[in-house]
Amino acid sequence: MSSEQLALTTASSPFFTSGARSLLERRAATASLVSPDGRTLAVGGDAGTLQLWDTATRQPLGGPLTTSGDAIDSLAFSTDSATLHAAGAQVPLQSYTVDPARAVTRICARTGDADLTRAQWQTYVPDASYRRVCGG
Repeated sequence: MSSEQLALTTASSPFFTSGARSLLERRAATASLVSPDGRTLAVGGDAGTLQLWDTATRQPLGGPLTTSGDAIDSLAFSTDSATLHAAGAQVPLQSYTVDPARAVTRICARTGDADLTRAQWQTYVPDASYRRVCGG
């Protein structure tokens, strides 16, 4: 990790907005990693928090990802930056599809190419406005 990338991972870094710094100061970051394409920062915390950040806008990408609640100690991105892997001493390896296009493909495959209902969308994609993505 370069010194520039390392600087992105500290709460005092100018990378973070004041709101983000406040959030990080209340929770101890135990792992952080910039994606190979440089567009996403993943930060794991001691309370099982796992948050993605847009490195260009310095804003969180949606809400925290769901984990078991135990400390995230290790993070790894796939070489194409589409998948994030997270683990910890008490956390089994978890994989997250973080590329939006790939996530849509997986959702549509699971639903038999049927669109989610508005209620399902609100449950699974609460941070984004409802839209039809599967074409079914």
